[in-house]
Amino acid sequence: MPLIHFAFLRRFHMPVQTPGVGPRLAAAIPLCLGLSLFATGCERQLSGGDPPLRPLVYTELPPAEELPDAAPTEAMMHVAPEDLGYALFHALIDHDRTSFEALFIRAQALSDLIHTPIDDAQKQTSGILKKSEKVWTLFSPSVQYEEPMGGLSTRLRLSEFRLGKGRNLAGKIAQPEQDELMQHWGNELRIELIGSDKVFTIRVPKIVKTPAGWRIAQPVELDKTLQIFLECGMHLKSGLLSSEHYPMPLEVGNFWKYRIERDDIPSAQGATDTPVASATLTDMITDIAHREGYWVVSFERTLVDPSKQAPEDTETTTFSWLATPRMIYPCKRDCKNNLNNIGYLLGYIMRQTPIFRFPLEVGNKWSVAGQKDVYSRYEVRALHTDPIVVPEGSFTGVYEIFGSIEEGRESRFFMPGIGTVQRTVRSGAGSKREVLLNHRLIL
Repeated sequence: MPLIHFAFLRRFHMPVQTPGVGPRLAAAIPLCLGLSLFATGCERQLSGGDPPLRPLVYTELPPAEELPDAAPTEAMMHVAPEDLGYALFHALIDHDRTSFEALFIRAQALSDLIHTPIDDAQKQTSGILKKSEKVWTLFSPSVQYEEPMGGLSTRLRLSEFRLGKGRNLAGKIAQPEQDELMQHWGNELRIELIGSDKVFTIRVPKIVKTPAGWRIAQPVELDKTLQIFLECGMHLKSGLLSSEHYPMPLEVGNFWKYRIERDDIPSAQGATDTPVASATLTDMITDIAHREGYWVVSFERTLVDPSKQAPEDTETTTFSWLATPRMIYPCKRDCKNNLNNIGYLLGYIMRQTPIFRFPLEVGNKWSVAGQKDVYSRYEVRALHTDPIVVPEGSFTGVYEIFGSIEEGRESRFFMPGIGTVQRTVRSGAGSKREVLLNHRLIL
């Protein structure tokens, strides 16, 4: 499979001489060759460190004599197949919806190409764009302020567009000097994560040559690691993890202390002649490893059970979370040992189920890697408008998250800005409740 790099863009800086065309119109032609996509900054270190190349800007054409309005498909002539890969990358990271849609084949072009009725061609082209919608959505932030300063070009850069084998109109591998090159199958747009050796892939299964230039003729797809990277929000600005923005304040020194209540043990507040002191559980943040797009948060968990007299009955353990702007995952030993290896962490995430998936919305479900499927492990079942009362106080606007865990069935009551205020676990041995006794948040 040939490696197509982007030195070819230099040709757009060559003067254009078009016989029989006036100088003004001749000057406008290069501007119509899809170069509107190239006006944004481009990472060009891959071309030998040259400064970014930009299209020529023509200013002598008065507005009245500009080329008439045309559909983006007609105006953006991708004269070489590799131009299409470059244009797709910039349409995604610049959130240019018009340019993105213009990259796909239109119904009339498809009808002319494969000699199918226009209505059938319309259904096919609409389907291609619809199936590619997820790619567009994942690259688009929910709100503009979530993007890193300078946009996604500060996090992702174009590596190369790998063209598949050239084929003729019949779909057979094109023979030099015999067949006209009309299609490329199995193309890949490769994207580098800046500051790492991680390379993502966007698959472009088929591109075809049309009178308007090269166009995408099958839905584009993301590789699994790129999909997870975007769904976790690891491409967004790291400031979203700060206490100012994150649903749960993550700062060293923050702690949450819970009283443990069991069905078979009277609580310290129960109406008994000899009240039984309840066990307590305290989770305290002891360390945070800050990385671009994610944090690894370490906790110390202390269990105190007054019903047991021996000093060793105070148990102290540790655990960690891998927190991203969109999800929180349990971070086990191999996760912590590879906290600087984004490639490993993305593979790790694909095998784990997140504890939380933000933003919390009633009806949201998720399972492994935060994916929604029929057998979802967690579900946001309710938003409580009536107060949830625990020893620490009364909380309104609490989300109830129902889940299946090793111990049994779990309900977590999560208060945005605070954290979990109550947790109930039901198993064959009975029910256990952890209710917030007190907490400290350093904001």
